[in-house]
Amino acid sequence: MKKSIKNLKNLFSVKKLISCILMLTMLTAMTACSDESGKSADEKSEIKGITGTWIEVSVYPRTLTVKEDGTYTLDEDNGKVTIDYEDHPDGSKSVWYTFTTNEGEFWTSFAKDEENEVQNDLWSGQDGEMHFMRDGIDEHLTADDYCLHTWSSGRCYITFEKSKTGYVASVKWANSAADSTQWTYNCVFDEETSSMVCKKGATRVELSTSESGKTKTKTVYKDGSGSFLIKSGTLRWTDDKEGAGNDMYLIRIDDAE
Repeated sequence: MKKSIKNLKNLFSVKKLISCILMLTMLTAMTACSDESGKSADEKSEIKGITGTWIEVSVYPRTLTVKEDGTYTLDEDNGKVTIDYEDHPDGSKSVWYTFTTNEGEFWTSFAKDEENEVQNDLWSGQDGEMHFMRDGIDEHLTADDYCLHTWSSGRCYITFEKSKTGYVASVKWANSAADSTQWTYNCVFDEETSSMVCKKGATRVELSTSESGKTKTKTVYKDGSGSFLIKSGTLRWTDDKEGAGNDMYLIRIDDAE
């Protein structure tokens, strides 16, 4: 009888040992699949595709930085990035990057680009209301990237047209319904910097329309210069003569619609 009891105790001890080993194995596996931030290996892999610095395509662009640990900063704000999966009737899934503040409030979500491992555009929600472009991806633009669009910021509009010697950049800025200012730059496309450059001869003309409909023009100068550069989806205008385009970010008309 004593021997049977002893055997039972030994059996229970063995089972207890096996249970402990299994539990340790499970804990080890769970630890291997996540890091200190609580992100799984799959989540880290997904987030890696959008890590970096992003510039909003907007008249007043914000800077978004996504870090590999799944945190982000938006100008002065910060928070966390998580992965959500949207199920479809055909059994497929869509991946969404969900951004929440440190207080747990939802900010927005961006769809994952399923065709590219590292994506260069972030479009928010189903309607794409917000658009961010990866900073520094506009290095190999062509002249068509300037000419095929009208660029705007408030009452300022810029267009580019091909000319016999290069390209003409026309800047029209309406001060009111009756008064406006126009700049004209004869540019060449600089392939090295992917920018439109005017080295001399730019003009500035002021226009005013009277109540009778008569328009008067006044040439302010004819010796200006400047340049234009598309950066992260927005057009930057540099006016060397007076700095008229300083701190201005112009977006394409089709982006504003």
